[in-house]
Amino acid sequence: MFAVSACSNGDPEAEVICLLETCGGDDDDGDDDDGDGGDNEDDDEPSTITISATDDSIGQLIGNIDDANYNPAFQIFTISAPGLDAQLNRFFTADYNGILAMRDPTETHNAYLGQGIGTRVVVYSGGLAGNVQRLAAFGRTSAAELPLTGSAEFNGDYVGFTPTRRVNGRASLDVDFAAATISGSITNRVLRLKPDNTLDAVNPLSTLDLGSATISNAGRFSGATTGGEIVNGQIVWNPATGSFAGLIGGATGNEAVGTVSVDHTDTTGGSFQETGGFLATR
Repeated sequence: MFAVSACSNGDPEAEVICLLETCGGDDDDGDDDDGDGGDNEDDDEPSTITISATDDSIGQLIGNIDDANYNPAFQIFTISAPGLDAQLNRFFTADYNGILAMRDPTETHNAYLGQGIGTRVVVYSGGLAGNVQRLAAFGRTSAAELPLTGSAEFNGDYVGFTPTRRVNGRASLDVDFAAATISGSITNRVLRLKPDNTLDAVNPLSTLDLGSATISNAGRFSGATTGGEIVNGQIVWNPATGSFAGLIGGATGNEAVGTVSVDHTDTTGGSFQETGGFLATR
């Protein structure tokens, strides 16, 4: 009950003014108590980004390979790209940890296939004279939840090809989900002969660094490489410059997959390309 007598002293006109002031004061007090002008909307930021199973990216390859499929029952691998339509078989001798090696009976075509729970990477080298290609692509195979907080270290394998050799190594990636950045390196790189997978004498190779890159809302990233020089006797294939690209995938953003392309040159103007791919988990 309002204290009319104390405010108006029985004056009806003053009593009306008193009541209005009292109501206004109550509103002000309520706003002050809230401390936010009465606006209590929930402004919490999301902690993940969802890539649904119906997203257009699921099942697609990103790179210069149109399609690639492996039938484990018959151990047959098919691959297609502009100017390429080939069928390969398993080449168990050249498997690198969990990454599968493929080649055809004539040894014209060689490939690697890395398959995660929700991602894959394909690297190809081969073709007939006049149409020799080195290709690589990566993609998602299932839905993913991409974290927006925290950080993680991803570790896995790297495989690739030069015109005459296979390349194996270890991939290490540092991901800051909160800052949406990724960087890393390819270490323990070694060259192997294509026909029988024996180690080359030109080993070990230097570390290939993957520079810091931004991760998009779709979990994609791309950046530049440095290092990775190859020393062959008195010839130093240096500098080595290149690029890398990939994505974060897996049900909980627990996989990182991507491709690498590096141009090696020597002081005489000679050059060759190294094309590879990596699959790493946290």
